[in-house]
Amino acid sequence: MPDKYLSGLRKKQIDTVSNMIFVMLFANLLNVAVVLQSFRDSQAGNLLAIWGFCFIFITGLAVLRHIRTRKASVHGNLSEAHVDAVSRGALIIGLFWAVAPLLVMRSADPQGQMVMGIVLAGMMFGGTFLLSRLPGAALSFMIPIGMGFALAMLLQSGAAYQLIAVLSMVYLGVLTFAVRWSHLQFVEQHLSEAAVQEQTQLIGLLLRDFEESTSDWLWQTNTDGLLEEIPLVFDTNSDSAGFMKTGALLTSLFEAGEGRKILEASLRRQQGFRDIVLKVQDEAVEECWVSLTGKPIFEGHDFRGFRGVAADITQSKQIEDRMAHMAHYDSLTGLPNRVTMQEHLEKVVRKPQSPNTVRALLWLDLDNFKWVNDTLGHPAGDELLRQVTSRLNSMAEKTDMVARLGGDEFALIVERPAGGALESFFGRLTEVMRKPYNIWGSTAHCSASFGVRVFDAFTTDPREVLKHADLALYDAKRTGKAQWSMFTAQLEASAKARVQIEAELERAIDHDELRVFFQPLVDARSHKIVGVESLLRWQHPVRGLVFPDEFIELAEDNGLITRMGEWVIRAALAEAARLPDHVKVAVNISPLQIHSATLVATIVNALAANNIAPNRLELEITESVLMTDTEFTLKRLHQIKNLGVQISLDDFGTGYSSLSYLRSFPFDKIKIDQSFVRDIESRPDSRAIAMATLTLAKSLGMRCTAEGVETLFQADFLRDHGCDELQGFFISRAQPLDNLGHVVDVRAPGELPRVVIEKPEVISDANVVPFTGEKRA
Repeated sequence: MPDKYLSGLRKKQIDTVSNMIFVMLFANLLNVAVVLQSFRDSQAGNLLAIWGFCFIFITGLAVLRHIRTRKASVHGNLSEAHVDAVSRGALIIGLFWAVAPLLVMRSADPQGQMVMGIVLAGMMFGGTFLLSRLPGAALSFMIPIGMGFALAMLLQSGAAYQLIAVLSMVYLGVLTFAVRWSHLQFVEQHLSEAAVQEQTQLIGLLLRDFEESTSDWLWQTNTDGLLEEIPLVFDTNSDSAGFMKTGALLTSLFEAGEGRKILEASLRRQQGFRDIVLKVQDEAVEECWVSLTGKPIFEGHDFRGFRGVAADITQSKQIEDRMAHMAHYDSLTGLPNRVTMQEHLEKVVRKPQSPNTVRALLWLDLDNFKWVNDTLGHPAGDELLRQVTSRLNSMAEKTDMVARLGGDEFALIVERPAGGALESFFGRLTEVMRKPYNIWGSTAHCSASFGVRVFDAFTTDPREVLKHADLALYDAKRTGKAQWSMFTAQLEASAKARVQIEAELERAIDHDELRVFFQPLVDARSHKIVGVESLLRWQHPVRGLVFPDEFIELAEDNGLITRMGEWVIRAALAEAARLPDHVKVAVNISPLQIHSATLVATIVNALAANNIAPNRLELEITESVLMTDTEFTLKRLHQIKNLGVQISLDDFGTGYSSLSYLRSFPFDKIKIDQSFVRDIESRPDSRAIAMATLTLAKSLGMRCTAEGVETLFQADFLRDHGCDELQGFFISRAQPLDNLGHVVDVRAPGELPRVVIEKPEVISDANVVPFTGEKRA
């Protein structure tokens, strides 16, 4: 018996005896009275009187003892000593009854002996039955009586008495076995009841934990569909379950709809159901959605109702609805998003157009949105988008659709009367979008450009319409912004040509069609060649030599610029091996290339492969390189500079924050942009800017190069004001390295370096190469 069940077993044993104690004591006293009455005239009458008095006294003590034991049972303080006390009491009473036959059997007549035998047999069997829950007490009561009666029979003469004695012992053994069997049955019953009680308590606790830790709750109905209480379920604390009142009709708790129809059909057919989503119909409860699961209850073949679980899914339903809204609408502006616009566009292109009307798709893009984000912050950018939405909605009609495609892109599907109303709308929209925005006290100028694709009966593919509108938008951006452009067949032809060039450009890299030209840089005072700038050319098999301004922008758009830039580094350094060791090689680096993971490895490998000192390589970057991910860019530039490579800032003065970049990174050289050099002779402000730049470079300890030098006056002016190096058509155009032998010593491929004594070259107008209008690239 496990210890945890002992106290319960003792209590049940004591309670069983307690419930029968007065019956047993009354039976004992009645039998004592019978014995005293039957043997009052016998020789043992006096002894029996004493015996009876003692028995009654012992019975009184037993009653008192029973009262104390009962109090201990009520307070749950029962111990093994209480059980032993009952056994001792039974033993004492049993011994008293064992003495009785020894006192009367020898002097009693056969009738008296029969009475005594009947009384003792009744006491043995009755006491055994009543005390069987306490086997110790039962045996303590039964064995003395049986032994006493058997001994009294053995003391009599005669075979019959001997046989009765033997039978008494046999009965005693049978009763002993019966007590043991009955006790085992009692213990097993107790253990089963305890297990059932534990399971019941566990189920109750689990149900309580279930209801306290989740928003789910249990429900049960009767055969009529009315809610009723569930056994073992504690009162729920769920606020949502408050609408499920006992006695209410289950189906009446929910609003009419598809879910309620399914519920009613399942209840009517007595079929189980799972996860039926229903909205609660209760004015006292805020919007509440539940998921209902249930199954029918049968006892045999009799239907008893339904039982199941209800889950509060209000929050998840709201999230689901919000996600569905987010899937079709922009969270910032509340406008339909790209997906919804495309779905609407698919319907519109197939919808017959009303007579005398024109329908069009507008693809709109804000011109200076990035500037607003960068200067005023992203919250200001969000506010600008909301104001843009407000303006578009104010211009649109009820039948129009305004959508946000993402970022600063919007789309409108509009329909206007034929005869110029559409073009008039475009003009008014352009003017409205050009007006400044007031962003929390700051003025933001953010005009809009948009492309227009007019619908026709021949184009029914929405993807084609979108592509055409995008081409028109690109054309509006390219030709000046803050305007609109209509799609034409010429735009599509240009786009196809652009795609063709893109494919040819990728082939050019693989088929070795790229060339590196070099433009010399000379010392402004000694006129010696101190470096060359490598410039890319494309030797097209059909079009001939193609300059970078025709393909660099395209290469940046499609990502080919990284491969091309690394090729230029390798090719330029391979050619630099043919130049004197004092001549540096400059290579331009694009914004995309600076983020390439292989840039540093390419530089290191090219330097090592051509045995070029790192300080002979000079990387030229523009301010646009620093305007994207500044922290990473500066880290990458420091990494390159630590190799010994020179870094120069190209096109200085044309950006917004050149001076701040000079503070954030120690450039080796800055280059004055050719737009300032070109106007030195004609504009005082250009001369002032050039002089200020030269003074700034000298103060910061940097060298300064002027590019775009085309006249002797420009060269003399720059030299006199401290310019270190000159570059431009006045010196030489960009040419293949083999064509520069007249200005610098160029070795043949594989030729070892030779010592050449150079004399200072005097540059005059006679040396000037006539300017033919070729752009610097």
